[in-house]
Amino acid sequence: MRDFTNGGDIHVNGDMNVGDGNSNGNQYRRYTECDNETLRLERPYRQENDRLEQGRKLKRLSPFFAISVILFMGAATWATIRGQANLETLLIGAASVLLGWKALELALTPNALQREERAAVAEINKILRQRRAE
Repeated sequence: MRDFTNGGDIHVNGDMNVGDGNSNGNQYRRYTECDNETLRLERPYRQENDRLEQGRKLKRLSPFFAISVILFMGAATWATIRGQANLETLLIGAASVLLGWKALELALTPNALQREERAAVAEINKILRQRRAE
């Protein structure tokens, strides 16, 4: 809009839409405005986005799972070698359990993108049910 100047000869008394000449057809439309076939094509795309994001999260958190298992097995081995459970073994075991628990919690809790994608899938399902298309 910075290249658009009004020299006083344009008078707008209502809504004004300025087109940018883009004819690729990728205009945003609400799901309620889409036909059933478009919604059926959109649903697997959104589900795939959710699945890919979950895979990214698991890939990012897998080193923490591995460290947790290694620490826990190290604490168990240390306790077996020493023949007793002392403070060091308990602290290492507790740290590994805590690290594993937090990594698991982060892996299972949906992030913002997953919440949006799941909400979109739920909305598509609701609209298709309301239209009796499913």
